[in-house]
Amino acid sequence: MRIALIAMSGIRVHNPILAELGLTLPGFVERGKAIASLPSLSLLTLAALTPDRHEVDYVEVADISDMNELPDCDVAAFSTYTAQVKDAYRLADLYRAVGVPTVIGGTHVSCLPEEGLEHCDAVVVGEGESSWPNVVADMEAGCLGGVYSADGVEYDLAEAPVPRFDLLDPERYNRLTVQTQRGCPWHCEFCAGSILLT
Repeated sequence: MRIALIAMSGIRVHNPILAELGLTLPGFVERGKAIASLPSLSLLTLAALTPDRHEVDYVEVADISDMNELPDCDVAAFSTYTAQVKDAYRLADLYRAVGVPTVIGGTHVSCLPEEGLEHCDAVVVGEGESSWPNVVADMEAGCLGGVYSADGVEYDLAEAPVPRFDLLDPERYNRLTVQTQRGCPWHCEFCAGSILLT
């Protein structure tokens, strides 16, 4: 089975109405570029958790309008933030229209799994490492679907495999990230990550 792990990596902060008013949001633009320049550590970790009998492709999509064709795969799995979720849904809808099963995870769909199911066959809620083996097993059995939740399941980062950095083009990145802990020490009431991961 060929699995495409698709990172919706672009973060757009351009709003035509705000631009007309002269508001350009330069700080957000710079932060968005910095975030978009990093590969998806979560997807590369899921790639490492995928059995060798499957072929895994890592695909970054900064802007769906720049795509000429869908990456070829038997299953398309997405990770995205709220800023790109509409594009992820559009891409998932395109895959489903040609009969390719879809999976989505990330903080947005962890908060709104029913919304994710409107566009994808399966939604991973919470930490993907705990649910991914079940997702892969259901892919293999041809019964992928519904919500896969890590609620109540603790995942020890000491058991995490080394992310599949070999799937990346090293010339494309000026730095790679490592994960030493999960969550954030701050508990900002407006932050979905703080609410979900701490």
